[in-house]
Amino acid sequence: MILKQTKYYLSSAVLSTILLTGCGGGSSSTSPTDDTEENITTPIIEESLSITEEYQVTPLALEGEESVNLHIKVETDTPKDLYLVFSNTATDSSASVNIEQSSKYAISSAQKSSVSASTPKITPTPEKIRSFNAKLLKPDSNTLSSNPKVILVKNERSEGDTKTFYLDLDDSGASTNATLKKIIANIETEFGSRTLNIWVSDDSFDSGSGCEKERCVTQEMVDALASTFLQTDPSNDIYDWVTNVFGKEWGSDAQEKYSNLIGESGEINILLTDIDNDNATNGGVIGYFYSKDNYSTDSLSGSNEMIMFYIDSVLFANGDDEWDMEDYWPKETVSTLAHEFQHMIHFYQKTILRTNGEQTDTWLNEMLSETIEEVISTKIHHIGPRGVDYTDGSAGESGNIYGRYPLFNEYNMLSLTSWNNYYADYSKVNAFGAYLTRNYGVGVLHDIMQSSYVHEDAVEYAINNTANGEGKNFDDLLQEWGIAVILSDHDDLDADTPTYNTGDFIESSFGDTTYDLGSINFFNYDPQPTIYTTGGTIQPQGNYYYKIGENISGTLDVNITLNGTTNVTLIAK
Repeated sequence: MILKQTKYYLSSAVLSTILLTGCGGGSSSTSPTDDTEENITTPIIEESLSITEEYQVTPLALEGEESVNLHIKVETDTPKDLYLVFSNTATDSSASVNIEQSSKYAISSAQKSSVSASTPKITPTPEKIRSFNAKLLKPDSNTLSSNPKVILVKNERSEGDTKTFYLDLDDSGASTNATLKKIIANIETEFGSRTLNIWVSDDSFDSGSGCEKERCVTQEMVDALASTFLQTDPSNDIYDWVTNVFGKEWGSDAQEKYSNLIGESGEINILLTDIDNDNATNGGVIGYFYSKDNYSTDSLSGSNEMIMFYIDSVLFANGDDEWDMEDYWPKETVSTLAHEFQHMIHFYQKTILRTNGEQTDTWLNEMLSETIEEVISTKIHHIGPRGVDYTDGSAGESGNIYGRYPLFNEYNMLSLTSWNNYYADYSKVNAFGAYLTRNYGVGVLHDIMQSSYVHEDAVEYAINNTANGEGKNFDDLLQEWGIAVILSDHDDLDADTPTYNTGDFIESSFGDTTYDLGSINFFNYDPQPTIYTTGGTIQPQGNYYYKIGENISGTLDVNITLNGTTNVTLIAK
């Protein structure tokens, strides 16, 4: 199935008070004019709306301080469920909504999550590393030599070489001794020849008699990881799939621009070591990119002067009785490599080349990493953030507790653009990125990366470059996103309606590669989406989901009072 291109245009408005007159099973009509003139503080606008389709999306856009009597008439043979999606377009202030209904309709209770407290937890990259990666250390003429150090070590290494790796910013901090266990040399890629080196800490490698850790890395594991990241066959590995979207990871122009950075060697290094030295087998930090290693030791004594990743050796080696790359932790490691690869490329393509060191918003940087994990999940044979088998393009079965979206459902009211480094933050940006790629194509990720913008304007820029996104702003996308969540249980939406679900894979091509994006139905997860039956707070640049009632075919009065800059959408399905 080809990627659905949407052409859904929404209006922005400041909404003060709305009176909705809907339909409820068998009750008599109630006139909205029963209110006395003293109770009305703003002009009344009479609006009528007929629900005639299987599903119907109606943006409610008003200007200034207004009240509306909206008369809803359900004219289909089937009673409808009615929802309101409130989208707060303010960047730094919350909005509030108060809702009163003349009668309440029975609404199914949301499922409670059955995820066990013992479920393995993947710990985010330590904040000190995230913060360091976000900035650029510019050269200091007082501490750098006049001749920049050019690191060119390609083809000078041999398997069996040993090296001390520094783990902190200073060479007096933590370190580990490691041995080079695998070299894949001189592989031709779109961006030139590349060589992959995989190092393993000596205390983590099993040479035949075990190791000091709970799980030991073997040569078989190293070989499998190497072939997953870089192969001789073009466009058949993580390197090619990710760089096809974002661009190359390093170039000589980095040092030409900032002399305290290392030169280009064409190498990528992976160090397998017990991160945090915690010997943990059931959770923790799987891996990270640390931009300290992109600097020369003249600038940072703790730099390893390599383009490199850190991967937790114990978790990677933690498989079933017969270890296999298809086991849970090895597969999570591969997915994490794709995630961290975006961060590596981001440091070069955006922070160095395009923004002169200006920091990209954390939510945006993490969205790109989360989304590329989801985009390549079928290629690495992983359930990915969807939590659905990679061979299944449908939205999967109900009661799904896997992937990112159970947590998104639980916290779908969070501000999209704020970041507190909670697990739920990763889930929300993943869900938003999945919406963008399914409606506008994987190419939007490339355009976000290749732009000089570092806030939500980067998303606007990318969407405006698509055939169906011209003229849209971030407010429109926030509102569309909320609509798509509510309608994700429909797989037959019109081409101009925001969607997550077509019932099959959605194909999106960029460059020479086609990516298969599986359908998503948020109502298939446990817990199901958080949908309120009372008013509350709408977070900045966040959505708030409200359910008027189920099986409505009669009359219902809903009084809504809003405080803040908010778009409102009525959805019948």
